[in-house]
Amino acid sequence: MSIAGRLQKTPLSLYVHWPYCTFLCKFCAFSKARVPQQGIDHNRITRALIRELQTVLAPHKHDKQLRSIYFGGGTPSLSLPRHVGQIIEQANMLVPLATDAEITLESNPTLAETSKMREFRAAGVTRCSIGVQTLNDQTLARMGRLHTGADGLEAVDRAREVFPGKVTFDMIFGFSGQTLQQWESELNQALNHADKHLSVYQLTVEPGTPLFRDRRANRVLLPADDVQTQMYESAVEICRERGFRHYEVSSYSAQPDAESKHNKGYWLGQQYLGVGPSAHSRFVHPGSGLRMASVRIPDTARWMQACEKNGHGTAKETVISDTAAMQEMVVFGLRMIDGIADSRFQTVSGGRSLDEYLCMDKVLQFAEQGYLVWSQMSGIGHLAPTERGLQVIDSILVDILPEEQA
Repeated sequence: MSIAGRLQKTPLSLYVHWPYCTFLCKFCAFSKARVPQQGIDHNRITRALIRELQTVLAPHKHDKQLRSIYFGGGTPSLSLPRHVGQIIEQANMLVPLATDAEITLESNPTLAETSKMREFRAAGVTRCSIGVQTLNDQTLARMGRLHTGADGLEAVDRAREVFPGKVTFDMIFGFSGQTLQQWESELNQALNHADKHLSVYQLTVEPGTPLFRDRRANRVLLPADDVQTQMYESAVEICRERGFRHYEVSSYSAQPDAESKHNKGYWLGQQYLGVGPSAHSRFVHPGSGLRMASVRIPDTARWMQACEKNGHGTAKETVISDTAAMQEMVVFGLRMIDGIADSRFQTVSGGRSLDEYLCMDKVLQFAEQGYLVWSQMSGIGHLAPTERGLQVIDSILVDILPEEQA
């Protein structure tokens, strides 16, 4: 079977970007739009999403199933449950949902949004992701969030009633003024309310955000690098003690079936299609068999106009070279503690093995230092980070990838 043929057999996922937010967080670099003064035109944006969905999904309807749908943003919990249901129904008509499909919707922990959880469940959503972020009320206010720490925990509890076993939430460490002891206390308190999954992120200062401008002007002072390293390490240890496996750089799961199917699709190099402003896609073109990447127009108003005129809001579509495909497979595969095997790598490498592609002297050096694990069985290679290596995987990748791609 050809490379394209093998890729076309991989599961297909759908990402739906809902751009609107009632407030703009100081640290957020995702594509978003403040709710217009006249309010959201729910009918118009839903029509645009469905129109684009029809355009991009229809060519993939043969021999495919949708493994997952993810409603991200922005703040998709601001949408109307019946419109979410219409999007799910339309997607299922074009490419049937797998019987165990995971359908996730992100939600902020405000009462107005959490009160709609049962309606979202009835519309077809099967999993809920809550943006708790921190339990410190002063930090939440400084970052532009409208909820309190108590609201966050209450939202998780409420979601667990509606989506038992299928609730995740986000926590962030490294805020201005935060100490290691405060972080550990927050995380332990949050874990008292956890279901079977959570994500833990280090605060990143992205160019173009208000937080970036505040830091550049010395209006905020973040914890020192060594303190943030301790925060990361303590998160790993605390989650482990509480029964959560660190299966990906930022992700923890209490059991295998609670791991995010949608996000694992990205890390495993599987196909995904994105609709909505700024949404990205990676897929095999059904006609040409070429690996493709596309991104939609980021501006919400322009994206809607393009969908209404052309049936989609694609800003750019490019062919993914063999070189880029191999690099992506390694970069994303080593975000997971289980790593990457030759069998998966060869779906994009044309038969080349990992030890033929990577700088093996560096791989073996990192293995000897306890950052990587390299093994071979019956000639089949497998590379994975250790817990220690996962923490610094970005710097490791620079050394082990071929020089022209690092």
